[in-house]
Parts: sequence; C-alpha cells; structure tokens
Amino acid sequence: MRSIVNILSLALVAVSLCVQARAAADDDALLTIQQAIQSGDLDNASRLIDASLARHPDDGGLHNLRGIIHAQRNELPQAHAAFAEAVRLSPRLIPAWQNLARACRLESEQNASAMPCAVSASERVLDLKPSDPEARIALAYLCERKGQFAASLRELAKLPPPDASQVPNLLLRCADLSALGRTAEAIPLASKLARNPDFSEKDLAPVQSAFDAPKSASVLVALVEGLDARHAAGFTSLQRLAIAYEQTGRSKNARITLERVALLDPNNTSHLLELARLAEADKDHEGALGYLAHARDLAPGDAHIHFLFAMIATELELPVEARASLDRALAIDPANPAYNYAMGAVILSTRDSATASRYFKAFLAARPQDEKGRYALGVAYYASGDYANSKTAMLGVENNPKVAGGAAYFLGRIARQENDVESSERYLRKAIALMPGYAEPHTELARVLMLRGDLEGAQAELDRALQLDPRSFQANSQRLVLYKRTHNPRADKQAQFVKELDEDRSKRAELMLRTIEVRP
Repeated sequence: MRSIVNILSLALVAVSLCVQARAAADDDALLTIQQAIQSGDLDNASRLIDASLARHPDDGGLHNLRGIIHAQRNELPQAHAAFAEAVRLSPRLIPAWQNLARACRLESEQNASAMPCAVSASERVLDLKPSDPEARIALAYLCERKGQFAASLRELAKLPPPDASQVPNLLLRCADLSALGRTAEAIPLASKLARNPDFSEKDLAPVQSAFDAPKSASVLVALVEGLDARHAAGFTSLQRLAIAYEQTGRSKNARITLERVALLDPNNTSHLLELARLAEADKDHEGALGYLAHARDLAPGDAHIHFLFAMIATELELPVEARASLDRALAIDPANPAYNYAMGAVILSTRDSATASRYFKAFLAARPQDEKGRYALGVAYYASGDYANSKTAMLGVENNPKVAGGAAYFLGRIARQENDVESSERYLRKAIALMPGYAEPHTELARVLMLRGDLEGAQAELDRALQLDPRSFQANSQRLVLYKRTHNPRADKQAQFVKELDEDRSKRAELMLRTIEVRP
C-alpha cells in the first residue's frame, strides 16, 4: 500500500484552515500543534491534542489534527476513525472531509468495502467546494474502479482545462473510452499520450485493469509502443504488450516482445512456456521445442516441462525423444495420470505395445471412470495380441460417443479374427457411420466382404478407403489381393506401389491410433 503520508500531503495545509474554521480551542494551542506536526514532533503534537480534547471533546478540528498525526505515522484505520469523528462533529469542515476521502481511498485499495466511504466523502467535498479538482479526479478514478466508465468520463468533463490536460487524467479518459468500446476515440488519444514525454510507465498502474480486456488491446499497444519507442517501457509493460499483441492477432510481435521479457528475467521458465505456447499456436513446433528445451535446462526437476517437451516431440513425430522426456517426467511424478496416458500413447506409436498397457492401467488407477482411458487400454491390448482383454475393454466403452467409432472398429477386427463375419460386418458398418472420414474401417469391411465372396462390394469399400487416404498401406494391399483374385492386369503395377508404401508405411496408421490423442 502506498504511504498515507503521500496521499495526505495536503493535510498539513488543513491545520491552518482548522484555526480559521473553529474557535472552540485556543488559537495558541492550535498553532503550537501545527508547528509540532510540521516539525515532525508527532509525540508532542499528540500530547497537545489530547490536552486540548480534554477541554474541548467535541471539537472537530482537533479530531482532524489527530487523524493527521495518525496519517503521518501510517496508521490508516486510526486516521480514518479520527477523520470520521471530525466530520461528525463538524460536518462543514472541508479539510476533514478531504482527509476522510483520502483515507478511504487508500483503504479501498486493500478492501473494497471502503469504496462507498471514499465515494461519499469525495461527493461531500464537492458539495462543499465544487471547484475542488482533487475530489473531482478522485471521484472519476473511483467510478472507473467500480466499472462505471461513463460516470468517470462525466466527472472528467467537469475539470477545468489545466487539470483535464494532465497526463494521468488524459490516461484515465483513454481507459474509460477503451473500456466502453469507444476505440475510435481512445486510440488517437493513446497515440497522443504515447508521444508525451511526461507519460511514464507508472501512470498506467492505476488504470491498468481497464486495458486488460481484449477489446482494449489495440489501445494498450499504442500506449506501450510509445513508451518503448522512448526506451521507457519496463518489464511489466512489455509483458502486457506481448499479451496485447497476441489479442490483436500479431503473434510474431508477441513472440519478439516476450523474448525480450525472457532476456530481462532469464531464470524464469514461465516466459519460455508462454513462448512455447505462442509458437505452437503458430504451428512452429520446432520453435516451441527450442523454448521448452531451454526451460528444461533451467528447471530439470519440473516434470510438467518434460511432459510439454514430449507433447511437441510427438507433434514432430519424434517418438524416441518424446518417450525419453516422458521417462524423466514420470521419474519425478510417477503417478501423474496425464504423463502415464501420454507415455502409453507414445509407446503405441512405436509398436512397443506390450508395455503400453502398463501405463494406461496406471492412468485408469487414477481415473477409473475415464472411458477414453479404457478405450486406449483396449487398443494397447489389441496391439499386443491380447484380443480377449481388448474385446472386454471395447465392449465396455462401445456406447460412449467419444470412442464408440473406434471401439466398433476394433470389435469388428476382433470378430473377423474370431471368424464371426456377421458381427464383424455389423461393427465395421457402425464404425463407418460414426467415423466417415477414416479409411481403415472401409478397408476392414472390404476384407470381410471378400471372405463372403462379395468382390464387388469389397472393391467399392476399397475405392472409398483410397479416396480418404490414397497412400493407405492396408487399403492398397487389399486392392492388390483383390486384383490377384480377379486377375486384374493392374496387379503388377499395384504390387510395385505397395512395395513403395511398405518402405515408409506408418504402423500407427495401421492400428488406426489416430483415434487416441496423446493427451487424455
């Protein structure tokens, strides 16, 4: 909290005014008290006030002086009480109302319950002294803090030109206009302020909340860019500028600015994590990985950073690096469900399926009701050849809309392997209906139809699969089988194409693990 001495800097002037405003106490005693306060002899001043109040307990001016002493000592609650007593006893004592308004404004910065006192005291000052600029400005700020931006503008409009043109008051007007969505008026004012050499970073602090909303981002950009052009933008302003750049769609500028912030605070990983997030939003996976690598070096014991590194490595199809990073995350936090799920998914992508189920089981131990986790465990069982457990897992989630399509696909494959052609076809047609954009269910259905001798139907399913994924190894392999069965002259050319695909095929796609996200 700012020192009350600063806020009540005008309070000493009130001492002499108190002498003129009342005659109950001895003038000599009041002058002595004034001199003691001005010289900093607060103990003596306090004793003199106590003595005078013993003779004149209902003297509002003396209570005001007592409040000033409390203010000088930074005793805000006691100052407030003394000023409140002063205005109760002397309701037209302007200095006491001014001091009460100041004290309540200070209190309101820590406790919103003091806001009504600050408003009513400021309004009372203006009733008694309409030309008081301090009370008018204070009331404008209080309205802004309460979200009454239009009322704040009305108070500012009542200021005389010299006061209205002061930088803090122009900035308050800019904040009010911005918060009201009157951006077309706010931006020119912000640009004018930004060029003013008297405008500094500290001027932003009292009204910063009005510029935090996304609709005010362009105004904040104009203000902070002006500061930055004069090398007057500090750490906090640059942080806010980075946020405002992102809010206005200027992600490149946001990253450049945040990189400057990171240089100013080089041991703080939060800036690097934000940079990684921004890079990911721009699909710059390599850049994101670089930021996370730096953060990982700074905080090797932070499991979350290792986890995020693994997620980006997965995006870049670097399963070895992803798995190594997840190993480090799990070494730090072995029971973390997200880390276990991610490890299971990464392992499945490398076809080390026998160990993948262990991690999905650990995930389900923490989140037993998570059906996506149970589905992932079913996929892991299937990949390891444990069809019985896979079938049990898939039957348990086949009605969950999030995974029903994938479950039907695997149940269809298991039924075919069990020679239950009818059930296999039923499940696969369900999978196609639920996931029309996937090639694999069409390929599996083509296999089933060939088993039933429906070669025309199989050809139609393979055509559809290859429309969805022309380089599908499984679909092209089945087309080759069909060509050979029907003695199609294109079989040799198809065989060569399948050979090419086999050299770079993705076993992940073969299992249709695209239905499993790395994050749970």
